Amino acid sequence: MKKLLIGIGAMALAVVLTGAALAEEQTATQAREEIKTQTKTQTKTQTQVQNREQVQLMEKTGSVNAKTIEAMQKQHYGNGEIVIAGALAKASKQPVSEIMSLKKQGMGWGEIAKKYNLKLGDVMKSVHANINAYENHARQTKNQNALNAANQMKNDIQNQEKMNMQEMMQNRNQQMQHEMNMNQQQGQGMRMNQQQPGMNMHK
Repeated sequence: MKKLLIGIGAMALAVVLTGAALAEEQTATQAREEIKTQTKTQTKTQTQVQNREQVQLMEKTGSVNAKTIEAMQKQHYGNGEIVIAGALAKASKQPVSEIMSLKKQGMGWGEIAKKYNLKLGDVMKSVHANINAYENHARQTKNQNALNAANQMKNDIQNQEKMNMQEMMQNRNQQMQHEMNMNQQQGQGMRMNQQQPGMNMHK
């Protein structure tokens, strides 16, 4: 009888311990899920704040309103492209859609600026000045999100400038190759013309 009671007690204790372990595991799982949810919410909020800072910076730097920025982003234009297009649109007094239409046709930023009697360097000076002013204000106000937005925008603009330089070099090389081909064709034509009179005299 005593052994039976001991066995029952041991089983009851095991059940209690198992239940406690399960409850503890369930509590731990709930805690982990709550942390995940909080992290996702914080990340989403942080992303929204950074996006707002990006839009504000783009509005000030590229003179493009928020609706236009959103529409262009949906068309998969980069932030650097949007800012430069906006700055060129403002300087040339043309709609942004016209600037991007020229860009789609294969024209570089420098070519577009030249079309409207502008110097791309002057336009970009204004863009960089606006970014630097935004960055300085972010430092003074200790606004890390605004500072991140300024740094990201600098990178986007630099990438666009590099791409524009590559396009210019490519176009220049193509033009030089075209001129060489034309010169070769002209040279061949002149040689043929020089040979023809002699051939006629021989006949």
